[in-house]
Amino acid sequence: MKKLAIAITSLLLMTGCSSTPTITNTNNIKEHILKDNVAYDSFSSYSDSDTIIRLPNGEYIHGTKEVNGKYYDSDQDSGAIQAKKAKYYALLAMDVNNYLTEKFEGFNDSDEVFYNKEGSFTNASTVIDENGDEKDLANNPDYESMTIKEVKEKEYNRLIQEDAKEEKKNLSSPVSELNELLPKTDSISRTVFNKKNKYAIHYYEVEKNEYFDYIKKIKEKGFDSIDPNSPEETFLGVNSDNISVNIHYDATNKTLDVDIRRQ
Repeated sequence: MKKLAIAITSLLLMTGCSSTPTITNTNNIKEHILKDNVAYDSFSSYSDSDTIIRLPNGEYIHGTKEVNGKYYDSDQDSGAIQAKKAKYYALLAMDVNNYLTEKFEGFNDSDEVFYNKEGSFTNASTVIDENGDEKDLANNPDYESMTIKEVKEKEYNRLIQEDAKEEKKNLSSPVSELNELLPKTDSISRTVFNKKNKYAIHYYEVEKNEYFDYIKKIKEKGFDSIDPNSPEETFLGVNSDNISVNIHYDATNKTLDVDIRRQ
């Protein structure tokens, strides 16, 4: 029996039937998505629970694929993330890029400016401080001379890191009681603020009928409109505990912004 087992094992090794597919870890998919600014459409065909990995050639897949003799399996790769998270990161990258495009409108990438560590910039060589004195930015440790292209890169990284800190805080802290007052929805969302007296959230891919349904549910939660003449894409409301909610719907981009706070 022992000889038979050895013979079978040897046969399997010779034929290659016993070889196990190589699962190669594709770490930092989040960083790749943000760096590559992958469009939301890249992941829209996947269900939210599908696992996603990034192959060496930059392709994102759910499932298995062989590349140069190595097998990749999104269900077994420890670097995989769910498609819902991949969509979140892709939308975040798009949000940041859109913001930067607006912020630097009218500037060329080669233009020289002074960049402040706080995230502001100026194309002037001097500024007036709080005492009314003129300060030369060329010798100011709080400012650094760089091109608009370099500023965009710094701002991009700064904003992404800010979001990562906010996300980490949201994951490590209990759900805000203000958030508990909001209707539940399956729309992909990104928390903007989660503080004691303020909670703000940004929803993506919200259809117009879903927006109206959300407003209906908000009213059922006890929020009465304080501006009946406001446009239909906007809702301003307050409840009996003097907690206010400000909702705005962008039909073009199918985004819904909700701000709820304690007065």
